[in-house]
Amino acid sequence: MLLAIDTSTTLTGLALYDATGPRAECVWLAGRNHTAQLLPQLDLLLRHLGIGRDELHAVAVALGPGSWSGLRVGLSVAKGLALAGGLALLGVSTLDALAYQHGQPAMTTFPLIRLGRERFATAEFRPTDSDPGRLGPDHNVTLAELGAGLVGPACFCGDLDAEVLAHLRDNVGEQAHWPAPAASLRRPSFLAALAWQRFAAGAYDDLTTLEPIYLGEPVKLK
Repeated sequence: MLLAIDTSTTLTGLALYDATGPRAECVWLAGRNHTAQLLPQLDLLLRHLGIGRDELHAVAVALGPGSWSGLRVGLSVAKGLALAGGLALLGVSTLDALAYQHGQPAMTTFPLIRLGRERFATAEFRPTDSDPGRLGPDHNVTLAELGAGLVGPACFCGDLDAEVLAHLRDNVGEQAHWPAPAASLRRPSFLAALAWQRFAAGAYDDLTTLEPIYLGEPVKLK
């Protein structure tokens, strides 16, 4: 059994996954209460399946970009569980997981994570059924830069509040596509699915060197 942890933003998620696919999942708005809420929610999820922590074999964690404090909590819990239980540790980019969840092979995908101060993390993807299809590195951009120079249709997903949607409608127009609000929820089962592929291949991360992904300096899309 693989546990997936996503504390990239105030929207927090846990998923349990095995060779048959997702076994359990929960997503909630934790705000800044990741530390107090994460482990009790995990124990509740395990009880729903009637299993204990000793039945976990791997733990996957969202590495960001995202909230500095949220990412530290998620990675600390993941490393603690891996160390205590001898579990495989797998770090997955939050943008990769979003692209894998929402991407459509017929169009470029731009997942969005709000970084604060009117800046967003994004990257360019062309997903397939088994891979996020990353085309380039992460970028730290402003809302005004989002979608600039876009050629052809594109799917935008992730942190899509009213301001972002208004910008896409006004500046990107018919080339911009996005999921409905309920479908846009960032689901940890997709993070788990990507991690499971690596777990099955034995491609684990190092417990001592795995770190969150931060985008401290602005990097414009070209």
